[in-house]
Amino acid sequence: MRHRYLSAALALALVGGLTAGCGSDSAGSANEINLIMSNHPWQRAIEPLIDDFEKESGVTVKVQTFAEQQMRDKVQLNLQSRSSSMDVFMTLPSREGPQFAKSNYYEPLDEHVSKAGADYAVDDFPTAVRAGMTVDDKLIAAPINVEGVVLYYRTDLFEQYGVTPPKTLDELTTAAETIKQKSGGSVTPIALRGQSAALPFTFGPFLHSQGVSWTKPDGTPNFDDPKAVEAINRYATLARDYGPPGVVNNTFTQSSALFAAGNAAMELESSNEVSSIIDPKTSKVADKIGVLDFPAGAAGSKTTVLSWGLAVSSFSKNKDAAWKFVQWATSAKTQLELTKSGIAPPRTSVSKDPAYTATLNTETLKQWNTVLAKAQTDGDTEVGPVGVAAAEMRKVIGDAVGTVILGRASAEEAAKQIQDGLTPLLAKNRE
Repeated sequence: MRHRYLSAALALALVGGLTAGCGSDSAGSANEINLIMSNHPWQRAIEPLIDDFEKESGVTVKVQTFAEQQMRDKVQLNLQSRSSSMDVFMTLPSREGPQFAKSNYYEPLDEHVSKAGADYAVDDFPTAVRAGMTVDDKLIAAPINVEGVVLYYRTDLFEQYGVTPPKTLDELTTAAETIKQKSGGSVTPIALRGQSAALPFTFGPFLHSQGVSWTKPDGTPNFDDPKAVEAINRYATLARDYGPPGVVNNTFTQSSALFAAGNAAMELESSNEVSSIIDPKTSKVADKIGVLDFPAGAAGSKTTVLSWGLAVSSFSKNKDAAWKFVQWATSAKTQLELTKSGIAPPRTSVSKDPAYTATLNTETLKQWNTVLAKAQTDGDTEVGPVGVAAAEMRKVIGDAVGTVILGRASAEEAAKQIQDGLTPLLAKNRE
C-alpha cells in the first residue's frame, strides 16, 4: 500500500514546519497526486478503496490525514504559499468557500465536468447540494456526502405520554412542555446544541423556517428583522427550558450520547448522527427511534443541508490526474460502495438504487432516508453567514444566542449584538 497515514504528532510537526510564503513545491509526476483529508467518516470509508482507483487509473495517491482543524491549517498554508505539493483536498464550502474562491485557491471544475459529460452526470446531484459547491457561478468542489438537521424522537415515550410527533415549531415547543410535565422532569425533553461555534448549524433552520436569511440582498446582516428575534427566542427557549443541564457546553457528541442513553425524548441534530444512536452496542433505544423533518415555521420546513466536497488546488501541477481522482471518488459507482460504510449518498441515483435502499431495512432508516432526500431538495445550504470571515461570524451568533439561553440577555438584545457584530465582518466581503 502506497498511502501515507500521519499521526497527530507528525501532523502537528508538519503544520508547524510549513509557513505561509515558503511552501515546499514537491509535486510528483503527472501520474501522482497528493491528497489531504480530514479525519472524517467519509475519509475512513474511501481510504480502503483507493488501491482500486490506483490500479484502474495508473495514478498513485499519496494520502495525508489530519484532525479537522489541523487539516484546515495544513490546507490553508499550502494554498497561501502557492505550493504545488497538494493536489486534492477536502473542503467545507459553507465555511471557507468564499474566502478560498476570492483568493483563487480552487481550480474551477466546470470545464472538467463538461468534458466528462454523461460519464459524470453532474445533474445527478440535487439542486441544493450543487448550490453548496458553487461560488460566483463556478463549481469549486464535488460533493462527497450530505447531511441535514433532523429531529429524532423516542417513539415509546411519545406513545407513553400521548404526544403527537411535531410537524411545526409551535408543536415542537408544545411536545417538549408535555414531556417535561408528564415525565416529572425525569426525562430531558430535547437535546440540542448550545456550544457557541457549533450552535449556528442547528439554529439556522429556525431562522430560515421563519423566512429569514442570514443576510439581506445588499450583504448586510438581517438580524434587525423581528422574525430573527423570534427565531432566537424559540431556540433559546427550547435549550433553556427543555434542554439538558449545561446545554451551552454541548455539541453533537453530548446530545447523541444523552439520547442514546435513553435520557432524552428528542434530539435535534445532524442526520449523520443516526449511526451513533441506532447501534445496539452503544444505544439503549436503538429500536425506539423515529425521524422527522425539521418542524415547519411560517415559511415552511427549511433545514440546513451541508456537504463536504473534494477540491483541486489551483496550484496543482497535476490537475488532470487530480480530476481523475475527484471524478472517481464522487462517481455513482464509488458512492454506492461508500453507502456500505454508512455514508449518505449525495447523488439521487444512488439514493434510489435498490442495492442501497435494500440496506434501509428498519423503519428508522427508511424515515431517515426520506427526510434526508427532502433536505437535499428543499434545504438551505447556508450554515451561517457566507463570507471570508465565516468562522468569526458563527462565533458572534453562537455567543449571542448563548447569552439568551443563560438568561443574561433578551432575544432582542442578542439580535442587536449579532447585527452589530456581523456588520464589520460582512464588510470584509467587499474589501
